[in-house]
Amino acid sequence: MTAVDLPDLVASPAQQLALGFARRHGGPTFLQRQRVAYPFHVGRTLQMPGDPAGFCTVYLQSCAGGIFQHDRLLQSMQLADDAQAHITTGASTIVHSMDRGHAEQHLLLAAGENAFAEYLPDPLILFPRSRLDTRLLIRAHPGASVIACESFLLHDPAARNEPFDWLRAETRIEDEAGGLLAADRFRVEGATIVARIPGLTGPHTAQATLMVVHRADPDLVLEALRASLRADSPGYAGASLLPNGAGAWLRVLADDAIGLRAVVHAAWVAVRIALTGAPPGVRRK
Repeated sequence: MTAVDLPDLVASPAQQLALGFARRHGGPTFLQRQRVAYPFHVGRTLQMPGDPAGFCTVYLQSCAGGIFQHDRLLQSMQLADDAQAHITTGASTIVHSMDRGHAEQHLLLAAGENAFAEYLPDPLILFPRSRLDTRLLIRAHPGASVIACESFLLHDPAARNEPFDWLRAETRIEDEAGGLLAADRFRVEGATIVARIPGLTGPHTAQATLMVVHRADPDLVLEALRASLRADSPGYAGASLLPNGAGAWLRVLADDAIGLRAVVHAAWVAVRIALTGAPPGVRRK
């Protein structure tokens, strides 16, 4: 896989996390290179029972106890040809209250030919008066598969009905040359969510977006996502194709973290079975 030209924000030497996954001769995927600085900690690669032979699992942890005002977290994760990696967190990430300014979190997730990347962190927990700008760039070879989820929920520890200020989120999906295939962006204010406005979020205070980039057969992915949604699912969700044959995606609204996790997990399992023929192994947290 040739070197990826990163956007200015992610290419900065100030980035705190840069991971490079590789796989050779059909063996397991390993961390070929890593640069890890505060506030991140990266666990060793794990082979989970039930996963395909080439898969590795890596847990990301924060030594800071969450995201604080003026934080600027820059990350890149690149999978070379044939590499297969599941990247997750040990727990949810708290976005703390802020007196001024905001925090930023930017991530490049790049996958080479026949690579299989899963980026499935636990939800962000948005505290009162928090403000976060988060951006995810997925750059994938036409033969790669990428599953990525970003999610959030509200938390008001003092029970004062005081929501977060705002969340800006952007996801871009590009081909290897940087050509745009699909984009999703939104800005949501906590006051809008706690108002429980019918037709917007209603009673749902937790939200997730699951992107599945699989250009080889987008319809297969869409069928798997829709099959995972049952009438008794603890949330409100819908799936559709991404533009330009990039794959398919799922948006989920739920009343709480438990319902959100259940719907996202069912969708992930369905897609993994569709693409590999087997469900993922159990991951303890």
